[in-house]
Amino acid sequence: MFAHSPESTGSVLRAVAAQTGLPLWAKLSPNVADLAEIAAAAAESGASAVTLVNTVLGMAVDVERRRPVLGAGGGGLSGAAVHPVAVRAVFDVRAALPDLPIVGVGGIMSGEDAVELLMAGADAVQVGTATFRDPRAPRQVLEQLETWCARRGVRRVADLIGAAHG
Repeated sequence: MFAHSPESTGSVLRAVAAQTGLPLWAKLSPNVADLAEIAAAAAESGASAVTLVNTVLGMAVDVERRRPVLGAGGGGLSGAAVHPVAVRAVFDVRAALPDLPIVGVGGIMSGEDAVELLMAGADAVQVGTATFRDPRAPRQVLEQLETWCARRGVRRVADLIGAAHG
């Protein structure tokens, strides 16, 4: 929960950066008012890249038991449901911080989902939740991405990065 304000983000990343010479990637939550501001604080405090986005707060209720499904009440929503949130987050942060490397995460279930995050401004993408359904999901997404590019004459995936920004 460190990345919910620019101050806490900066404080934690500066402390971690002081202890390691390794590159730091800050995985940021979309559950904030201004994600670009927090991404900027991460970059200024030692993050060499940001990963957008972590889970979205959610909850499910068991209607028969009349109780929350998860013991703590709520939890992190991931998968296809968060994809539009991730696309918006990547788009907004790329617009605000055009030189900051971004890894797009959130609901990538197909090659087209990956294309969408790349066009929004991600430099790379990560397949997560889909691997719970099928451990081969990253390979399938890559194959679909290659097919998508081939059908449209896109020679380099890098040509897609930020394309939605005009």
